[in-house]
Amino acid sequence: MNKTLLPIMTALVAAGVIWGGSIGAATAVTAAVFLAVWVMGRWFYVNVPELETAAVYRTDSDTFARFLAPGRHWIMPFVERLGTNISSAATAVKGKCIHAETTGGIPLTIDWSLSYKLNPFLIPAGSRPKLARSLPRKAPTIARSHINNCLRHVIGDYPVEALSQPGMIKRLERETRQLAAARLADMGFEVSRVMLGAIEMPPQVRVALSEAYEQQVRTEHEAQSLTRLHQVISQFSEADVQRLLELERIYKLGQNGVSLIYSPSVVTPTPPLPRNGRRQPRPAYPGIIPPDAAVMS
Repeated sequence: MNKTLLPIMTALVAAGVIWGGSIGAATAVTAAVFLAVWVMGRWFYVNVPELETAAVYRTDSDTFARFLAPGRHWIMPFVERLGTNISSAATAVKGKCIHAETTGGIPLTIDWSLSYKLNPFLIPAGSRPKLARSLPRKAPTIARSHINNCLRHVIGDYPVEALSQPGMIKRLERETRQLAAARLADMGFEVSRVMLGAIEMPPQVRVALSEAYEQQVRTEHEAQSLTRLHQVISQFSEADVQRLLELERIYKLGQNGVSLIYSPSVVTPTPPLPRNGRRQPRPAYPGIIPPDAAVMS
């Protein structure tokens, strides 16, 4: 549309001058006014789209001048020009951190993703000329470089055993996000989230960690069993303990080849019920031949 409007306005101005008279003068003046307004709107005012930040440079020295927020702005014609806009929309970048070593020197490989948006107005004045040229094209590269470095620093504070503990991934994500946000703030990055994926480690290390975890589970299970057994035994009376000891002694005698049998003379027969229907209590007999009456098999 702009390419069509400029020739039309120019033709109207020329026609008005050629026609002459009052009609020609009015036509020429009207066309000239519209042409001047169009030129001012095209070259003197700039419209920065939403979710973008414009960079303004001086035409004489090609040096950085300032940033422009979204909206319409006045610039000096023939003195300033617009550069490449910087997107301020939320975006995400993914990567893989290789050879992140733990405190014991175990190399790890970690998948990660970073969510951020750019705010060039957070950049210090001394860094704006360089970053105004690099952010439109190299923002993902800058983010990858710093996230990889932050992950190496965070992983280096932990032994490999600690990385398999519950809730460790969330802790690593939080620490990495805080460190990355502090580093990238002066570059115009507003870090919103860091997510970590699978942590790959050498196979022999993973096997050793799995065996150590299984041993820990067995130890905890045995400790819990002993605790429950102690709680049960603590509820026994002295007579109950004596009975258990007697049963253990009889069991050991049986393991050593000693046969224990019931003797009819020892077991008291059950008396018939009396007429009143109530049975008198009888003394309790173990029904087992004493050790001195045991018969060797």
